[in-house]
Parts: sequence; structure tokens; C-alpha cells
Amino acid sequence: MPSRKLKQRIQDILDIGAEIEAFTQDMSFTDFQQDTRTIKAVLYNVAVIGEAAASLMPEAEVDYPEIPWVDIRGLRNIVIHEYFRVNIEIIWETIQRDLPPLLEQLQELQSRLNS
Repeated sequence: MPSRKLKQRIQDILDIGAEIEAFTQDMSFTDFQQDTRTIKAVLYNVAVIGEAAASLMPEAEVDYPEIPWVDIRGLRNIVIHEYFRVNIEIIWETIQRDLPPLLEQLQELQSRLNS
């Protein structure tokens, strides 16, 4: 796998993750739950993150096992294939609890790849 592709895909995920954080900044779960536009924007971005992660498989999964690649792809599959059954509360918890540490891990990985 060319390292430029890996670096670019990681940057894509970082950019999209930052966008999700910006979309939901200063929102409570109640605000989020009532904002259909933000929900749809977040779900779309979750799908894009999953696609970017999937494009790195299987090499990235083997080379960088500290990143939860399987979970990222799994969430994408739920959003895309079971759209009307998506649990908004789980999405909210994921972007609040799991997204920030994921972005930190990817930033660290990006820094290692750049040096």
C-alpha cells in the first residue's frame, strides 16, 4: 500500500471527524435528537469515515491494530444498511465518547507517518 494513500485516507478521517465535532459542538443529546439536519450530516460523515477506513484494509488493520478498524467499518455498515433502525442515542454516545480518542490515535499515527 503506498504510504501517500494511507496518509491521505487518515487525513480524510481526521477532517471528517473534526466536521462531526463542529456540527455537534455545544449540543446536548436532546438538541441533537431534535435536529434532523445534524443527524443526517453526522450519519453521512460516519459512513464516509467507514468507507475511508475500509479502503485501507487489510494492510492497515494488520500494521496498526491499535486503531479500532473493525468497529469503524461496522458502524458504517449499520448506518448504510440498517438506516431506519439506527439508534440515535448510540450514535450520540459514539461521537461523544469514542470519536475524540479515535481522532487522537489517528493524529498520533499521522505524526509517526510524517516523521
